[in-house]
Amino acid sequence: MNALVVKSLVYRYPSGREALRGVDLEIPLGSRTALVGKNGSGKTTLLFHVNGLLDGDGHIEVMGITRSSGAMAAIRDKTGFLFGQHEYHFIMTDLLRDVMLGITDESLTLREKRDRALEWLAYFGLERYANQSPLELSGGEMKRAALAGVLAKKPELLMLDEPLGGLDRVSAEELVNILKSIPATIIIATHRLFLVKALATHVAVMHEGRVILFLPVKEALNCKEVRQLLF
Repeated sequence: MNALVVKSLVYRYPSGREALRGVDLEIPLGSRTALVGKNGSGKTTLLFHVNGLLDGDGHIEVMGITRSSGAMAAIRDKTGFLFGQHEYHFIMTDLLRDVMLGITDESLTLREKRDRALEWLAYFGLERYANQSPLELSGGEMKRAALAGVLAKKPELLMLDEPLGGLDRVSAEELVNILKSIPATIIIATHRLFLVKALATHVAVMHEGRVILFLPVKEALNCKEVRQLLF
């Protein structure tokens, strides 16, 4: 089974610029795929479509659910998305309620959601900030807080847009170790060679709105064209 199937996905921005020009992609269940390509190649736009933030023409299937207007709630229950701009995750006045907001499992009581949120904040060493505004945190702390909110819902498909942005090497290594422990299929839009080497099982290369290569990571890193896209 594939965690994600995309076929013939096309999207044009209101300005008229064609961002996706027939994307075909299959992501195996349980894999960790690095989505690489030059700026403007369509990486973030593709992830926005999987998460339902954009709606181009084409076929998208997530964890066996075909995208449609009526299916997006079920798809969002199974997915988690970490924005490149981590401040986009925060809308509540305190961090605890922000993390709780992302827990969509309606079988949980309010107390159970609170306990799970506190558990994830503790996992990231942020429990002491539970009652503070997330916007008072440092950049690295905000990144970890945003990820805590995404992981608290226990997504089956986790998507991350440039997750190492603003992190030093130690924080980046800590984040990679956390991601390795997550029992989810992961897609990471990134330019970072370190992240690809440390985490990815596969690499998908985007160029001018299309996926032009999909390779196992070892094979991809032996490809000059792929390595030129990473630093």
